[in-house]
Amino acid sequence: MDVIVPVELGILSGVLIALFLFLRMALSAGTVKSLQFQLAAFLSVWAISEIPRVLDSIGVINLGSISLYGMMIHTVSMVLFAVFITYRFSRFVMVKK
Repeated sequence: MDVIVPVELGILSGVLIALFLFLRMALSAGTVKSLQFQLAAFLSVWAISEIPRVLDSIGVINLGSISLYGMMIHTVSMVLFAVFITYRFSRFVMVKK
């Protein structure tokens, strides 16, 4: 698979901008228990995890030896995110009744 380095650098800059916005959103949330903070914190971690992937794809670092572990961590994090969203949504629906 051919990697187009300028495109990957564009993705990296987009991820860094998103990370800045998520961190700003987390800091302005007011409380750790707010949905805004929790989502911003999770999305910040997600953005941070994309940075090594982009650096690996353009050849700055080599993650080949740990790519399977990264995929397993990604799968677990997506399952936990689904559980988090389901839990928060169910609390929201139950409060509105």
